[in-house]
Amino acid sequence: MAAAVMILTGCSTTFRHAQLPQNGQARIPEIQIDPATGVSSLELSVLIYNVAGLPWPIGCGKASRTVDEYGEKIPIACNRSAALRAIGDSLGKLRRQGLEPDIVMLQEAFISAAAEIPVRAGYPNWVTGPGVSDLGLKYSGRASQNFIDERSFWKGEKLGKWQSSGLMLASNFPIKVVYKHPFNQWECAGFDCLANKGLLVAEIEVPGLPYHLRVATTHFNSRGRSGVSSERALIAHNLQLDEARDFLRTIINRDLPFIWGGDLNMRNSNDRLVYFVETSIFRINEVSAFCSAYPEDCETQFEWRSDAPWQETQDLQGWVPGNQISIMPLSMEMLFDDPVDGIMLSDHDGVFVKYRLSWPVPSNLSPVSPEIR
Repeated sequence: MAAAVMILTGCSTTFRHAQLPQNGQARIPEIQIDPATGVSSLELSVLIYNVAGLPWPIGCGKASRTVDEYGEKIPIACNRSAALRAIGDSLGKLRRQGLEPDIVMLQEAFISAAAEIPVRAGYPNWVTGPGVSDLGLKYSGRASQNFIDERSFWKGEKLGKWQSSGLMLASNFPIKVVYKHPFNQWECAGFDCLANKGLLVAEIEVPGLPYHLRVATTHFNSRGRSGVSSERALIAHNLQLDEARDFLRTIINRDLPFIWGGDLNMRNSNDRLVYFVETSIFRINEVSAFCSAYPEDCETQFEWRSDAPWQETQDLQGWVPGNQISIMPLSMEMLFDDPVDGIMLSDHDGVFVKYRLSWPVPSNLSPVSPEIR
């Protein structure tokens, strides 16, 4: 434990991105107009990806969920800086082919090489989430006194923040407004408390779209990797969901279409999933639920392994339509899901979704996603 803390204290990175607004523009979407209805639409794409940008040697030896021909889990690259640079180069290759995601939202972008990803990938605009010193309140009235009193030094809960939120967002389109909101300092569990987790929200000016597009990413408290009981980790997860919900309520603008995604740490956890759905201020439209239910509307490049794919992953993406702008997923695929020279670049896959945004809202609205449970 002491060695891990020493490593973390020596590896905290502060990223400095360009001041806002950032007005770079790498692509102009084509506007389609339906001659029968007069409805305008454009297409854009979003990638979410936990890049495992962890300080050495924490990321070394981690296994991905991808298995080899013998059924063994394939390890991730031990040199995390080199892996992050390879991720940036891969996105840059997609750009040269005209296939790059328009918006990229990263989690666990902790170490300095993470800042090279948007640069290597050719994104003109990028921002980061709460830094290591952008601290929230210690705790809120939602946290019980027992939860606060039972914080453990040995599990990393009384050592302060040694890493940033690890959140990063890059865009082909101008980033006009950014909100960075850390979770409350003590409303976390186990070694997750060493990172200053929170929310990163951005308003993006998509050329041709009559309103800004709002996007958000986050990374909630883990379960087993936190090093504490599942019960304590669940309480922390719920507290962070509450904090995220209450913050989003303060900036809510129903006119703006909204796309969200990140590492929500809810895989195979019905308690977490139910709380996420039941306490949301928005109707939960989740992409894998939509695409698996409506394959005629949403193309996928893989086979579904179950009828509840949202339960099989930590990484979820979804949307909330604006009052005047509808959103519909057109396709979903996984990126970075194959090994490179026998190793994976991260222990997560990237979730890549193409959307159509239409305005004014068509009278024949696209179907919403089934409720996730």
